[in-house]
Amino acid sequence: MRLASAAVAVSLLLFTSLAYAQSSQPFEVVKAERSESFSLPYGAANYDRKDPVVYEYDVPKGQNWIMGIENTLSYVDREDAKAVVVLRDKAPSEKFIEIHMYGGELKKYSAWANIPEVGYSNLYLNEERGWWKDQPIGISYSETGGLTLTDGKRTVVDRFGMGGFDLASVEVYGKDEPGSLSNAYAGKINISVIYGSPADTPVYFVPAIVTAGMGGVVGLLLLVKKRKK
Repeated sequence: MRLASAAVAVSLLLFTSLAYAQSSQPFEVVKAERSESFSLPYGAANYDRKDPVVYEYDVPKGQNWIMGIENTLSYVDREDAKAVVVLRDKAPSEKFIEIHMYGGELKKYSAWANIPEVGYSNLYLNEERGWWKDQPIGISYSETGGLTLTDGKRTVVDRFGMGGFDLASVEVYGKDEPGSLSNAYAGKINISVIYGSPADTPVYFVPAIVTAGMGGVVGLLLLVKKRKK
């Protein structure tokens, strides 16, 4: 009887541990007056596109914002293993920005946008060494400058017009279909954003903020987040 009870206890502990490890709920959430950040565990990359992990902002971030995405995932050993981050405009808009970060040695990186008047379009594709774990990807949008993307080291999309984009939520997934193979087994994705009118947010005045300077701001966001945990 004691052996049976011990076995049940161990099973429950193991189940709880596995369930926690597979949990993909946002954590390390930090909210401030002009910034907000959160982390997602590796399990988010193992959700499928029809059932992604969703982080919805309490209030959409408006037409002026800068986002940093730090990807420290350990991918399954397949060149097609990936994580997809989707930024959605405020409802009922169907606009979204989609970032694909692949694993393997090639680290393929692509960016897409969906604009109802235009459709789903590729903005950028780099099939070899497209992103780096130690260099956060930068995404920014402004009313006057449009959409700008970096790969962590340089600008890859500059001032792309979307006719407005009010950041409302972030989705993360990796599988194209529910039955597809898993994509990641360790690590996490950190996502941070600063937002607001340039007149009210001094960081916007950093020279070349949407080009070379974005990397510094993204790094600052992640550092501040780690200190506030």
